[in-house]
Formats: sequence, structure tokens, C-alpha cells
Amino acid sequence: MERVPTTSPEPTAASQRSEEEWRSIAKGMIKGELKRQNLTYEHLAQRLNTMGVDESEASIRNKISRGTFSFVFALQAFEAIGVQVHAFRPQFTAHVDLPVGFDPTPIKVSKGTLG
Repeated sequence: MERVPTTSPEPTAASQRSEEEWRSIAKGMIKGELKRQNLTYEHLAQRLNTMGVDESEASIRNKISRGTFSFVFALQAFEAIGVQVHAFRPQFTAHVDLPVGFDPTPIKVSKGTLG
């Protein structure tokens, strides 16, 4: 069976967002998770420092309020907050041409009959 990688759909006009919209989404994701976990920027700074990430409460507040932080910082923040981030995995689909008249019913094989 041949595996054919799927391609990502092209962005549509409706999915194209401004830089400001992307920043708003990014900061909203972190702020939302902090709120769900009932954590403050001070808590996040403490947890990041425990992980060896040197960030102060003020630096975190500034980064998140601007929405201009690196993806690395976002991953570190989510880890510190306790959010499991799963790696993106490509999805594969396959196309198989079955012979005309193919019967998909499983064949029962008795032990020892395949020699």
C-alpha cells in the first residue's frame, strides 16, 4: 500500500489574519491557560525559574501583553503552566485500487493449511 502525504490546505481569504490578530491569539492562549490554572505572572516566573528559564514577572508581563514572544517561550510557558503540548505530526492517507469483484470478507484460514 503506497502512502501519499497529504498537503495542507491553502489559506483562504477568511483564514488570513493580520499580524495584530495573530499576536492577540498568541497572548490569549497563554493568558487563558494561566487563568484556567489560577496562576499569576509571578507564579509563572517562579515556575520558569525552577525550570532554569531566567524570566522575571515584569518581563513575562511585557512579552505577553505585546504578544511578541518566541515559540520557544510559549512552549516553556505551557510546560511551566502544566499544559501538555503535542508535537505536530504529518497525516498520511493512502489510495488503494481494489481489483474488480474483490470480496473484502476476511478469509478464514485453519492452522497448518498455508504450508
